[in-house]
Amino acid sequence: MRYPSGYVVRRTAITTLAAACLTISISTGARWLVGAEADAITIAVRLILPFAVGIPISLLIFTRFEQLNRSYREMLQKNAELSRRAMTDPLTGLLNRRSFIEQFELAQSIGVGGTFILADIDYLKQINDRYGHSVGDEAVLTASIALMRVLGDDALIARIGGDEFCAFVARIDGKNFDTLRRRVNEETMQEFRKRSGLGDYALSMTISQQRCRSGMSFKDMLVSTDKDLYRFKRNRPVHAPALDPAA
Repeated sequence: MRYPSGYVVRRTAITTLAAACLTISISTGARWLVGAEADAITIAVRLILPFAVGIPISLLIFTRFEQLNRSYREMLQKNAELSRRAMTDPLTGLLNRRSFIEQFELAQSIGVGGTFILADIDYLKQINDRYGHSVGDEAVLTASIALMRVLGDDALIARIGGDEFCAFVARIDGKNFDTLRRRVNEETMQEFRKRSGLGDYALSMTISQQRCRSGMSFKDMLVSTDKDLYRFKRNRPVHAPALDPAA
């Protein structure tokens, strides 16, 4: 048996006492006006009846009210969780593609300046083939952690594909971007070695950036930045050193 909560007991006591006082006052006043005298039984009934009726009814009403309130809060929490899931990538917790596009294009529409960054995990397919998809997932998680640590809380960061990420940050110049790219890759390498146990593997990301220009949509920025990204990728070795088939 579940006992009433403190909230229900307090509300029941207050309501019942108020109702009893009101009932007794009205009854006493009415008898006084008509000049009727009350005997002991009448007085006892006037005192007991409000509590006998009020307590169970109040308990029922306030218990039900509490249940409805609890159900409402649970519904709000579930809706918030569903909304969060609809906006985020399930593996990394970053924004998903749709949510990023909405927020990016809103920022563009109100004139918020910044830099569009595109990042791609190097050799993820080979990692999956060699070590399995669980290690590949660790590589994806590692990349997301590195981007969040380096870009900070003010950046919009999203996973937009299997091995692709994008971000929107405050404007940065070329020198600062080189520093940012180096820091991201240092974080990526160290975190992946710790998470995967592959101490000799230097996980890295190819990263490019474009300054956002007025009137450019997400698609425009993606196409423009993607060209630079694949130009950088063409300069990589065909195989990652630790995955070289000849090794």
